Amino acid sequence: MGLSGWSLPLSPNGRASLVPPPPWHFSGTAIGVDFRADPEAVAAVVPPALRPEGDGAATFVFVEWSSSADSDPRLAADPARGQYREAYVAVHARLDGAKVGRVPYIWVDSDLSLARGHIQGFPKKAGTVALTNAVRIGRGGPRLEAGARFAAHVSSVGRRLATGSVELAEPAPEGFVPRAMRLPLWHTRLVPDLAGGPPLVHDLARNLVTDFAMCDVWTGPAELEVGGSDFEEIDALRPVEVTGGFRGAIAFTITGAEIRPA
Repeated sequence: MGLSGWSLPLSPNGRASLVPPPPWHFSGTAIGVDFRADPEAVAAVVPPALRPEGDGAATFVFVEWSSSADSDPRLAADPARGQYREAYVAVHARLDGAKVGRVPYIWVDSDLSLARGHIQGFPKKAGTVALTNAVRIGRGGPRLEAGARFAAHVSSVGRRLATGSVELAEPAPEGFVPRAMRLPLWHTRLVPDLAGGPPLVHDLARNLVTDFAMCDVWTGPAELEVGGSDFEEIDALRPVEVTGGFRGAIAFTITGAEIRPA
């Protein structure tokens, strides 16, 4: 009997494979903080094929996800497999004149999401992420109403890397999508050659997305603090100015990828 599986680890029946093939479906709740960093620091994390916007525009996003895959119902059936949290910073750039986003740093608390992200080109690392959840009854947390405060933070290797919060001011108009959530994200896929040769894979990739939707989006003033770590360079992107924030529900499906030279 041979070994099977879409990703490692391969096994006789393929059940041990960590990442199933797409399509992958995602539903989540996001807290985002829009800010401006040092434009030179933003330019430094953008690859040559992309051009930074020049104003240091960026967004720090914290998300609590539920995910599933058509080929593996175990993801939806077991919350320990399909649900996770992540946090990332997206800088705003252009590619061939079109507005795009780039995620130089991202942390996640799931091995499935980490491995799946590396396949996509997301530079995911292990981290601990916490987000405020909305409540509908009682006083155990904030509700979706003006004046409510939603906070989030991310840590890795024992270091607090970022803390953000948004105070809800008003619901966004129907159909509104925050800029950071509507920009196509271009990643670098990189597979080095352990034998010492050139990279086995080195290109730019963009997820092919269908069924994108956002709802219950609120906007308002926000705060963001970015910390330091011996193992990170996120502190170079500390905010010079925080321009606002949002909180909302998001969903989409990834069916594959568009690839172009790095």
